[in-house]
Amino acid sequence: MNRVIAKAGKGKKVRNFYPGLFADELASVPEQAGVVQVYSEEEGFLGVGYYDPQSRVAVRVYRFDEGPLDKRFFLQRFERAQKKRAQLDPFHRLVHAEADGLPGLVVDRFGGVLVVQVRNRAMEALRAHWLPALIEALQPASIYERSDVDSRRQEGLPERVGVLYGEAPSVLEVQEDGLVFQIPLALAQKTGYYLDQRENRRRLEQVVGPGERVLDVYSYVGAFALRAARKGAYALAVDKDLDALAVLDRAASMQGLRVDIRQGDAVAVLEDLARGKTPPFRHVLLDPPTLVKKPDELPRVKRLLVDLLRPALRLLDREGWLWLSSCAYYLGVDALLEVTRRAAADEGRRLRVHAVHYNPPDHPWSLHVPESLYLKTVVFQDDPL
Repeated sequence: MNRVIAKAGKGKKVRNFYPGLFADELASVPEQAGVVQVYSEEEGFLGVGYYDPQSRVAVRVYRFDEGPLDKRFFLQRFERAQKKRAQLDPFHRLVHAEADGLPGLVVDRFGGVLVVQVRNRAMEALRAHWLPALIEALQPASIYERSDVDSRRQEGLPERVGVLYGEAPSVLEVQEDGLVFQIPLALAQKTGYYLDQRENRRRLEQVVGPGERVLDVYSYVGAFALRAARKGAYALAVDKDLDALAVLDRAASMQGLRVDIRQGDAVAVLEDLARGKTPPFRHVLLDPPTLVKKPDELPRVKRLLVDLLRPALRLLDREGWLWLSSCAYYLGVDALLEVTRRAAADEGRRLRVHAVHYNPPDHPWSLHVPESLYLKTVVFQDDPL
């Protein structure tokens, strides 16, 4: 097996279970891409990974002991991931990339259907080993691939979308606490459904009451809105994806619930609602897309969020609740507090920070991989004196 050698001082993070090294952190590399042993100039053996000079991260480390990256290795990783999620229902994230020791691989489980994303060159090169192991460990009815994310394009890899194993259904049926969504796989965002917001949806349903008004912005298929409607609240869902809103409409009809919908750009819709003197909402939920993928994009994105928050606050009832989420690693809690403070100052609203929530357990946050903490939700309450 070939070797890569980390420069002095650069192997320490691998020793502390961080699974990546950049090209400028390497003192010696092989001539070609492939599986490598990882060494440090001063610390000796660090682990086994995959080297590819074309990757944004030149070395992805998969194990921190001696051994091959073969089917048996991946089988052990998948079995461990299953064990950690044994108490969950059959709709959850099974593999959360680096946090489960598998950099570049995401696997979401929807009953008997698995949806996978392959995000880097290393995991793409190791496909012949991990795919048979995944089939053996999970024994799914089918596996569908949605490798069409930005991180893959940044790696210089083509998109791959389609059936990997079995016969994937044209419609992905998602069940969550009695709600059922039928999402066409060809139209679905990411892996089909935002499993990571499940705990926040449960939190909303616990506190919303009959007759209250709930505004679900960036609703996708309206899972927040449907939970509010199930509690007897009036719910309005806003999204620019008309196909997603159609899924919401069908789900509401199937379950005898009513949710109003508005299709369009979030800021434009909120401004229109505020101008139209729409009655205020007890709960306003904002869950925008990633928006920021590099640190230098933060100033622009903060301005966008302030523009989003201003009309949202005008629509928030006295002593109402504002739920603001970010799924961008670079947009942390401090940034969410900052943009909300700026918007609140513009609108003359006094807010109290009620709670901060993070990734749910099936999207684990590894102490050693800061990037594995990506989902942050701050819950504010209007707090007039």
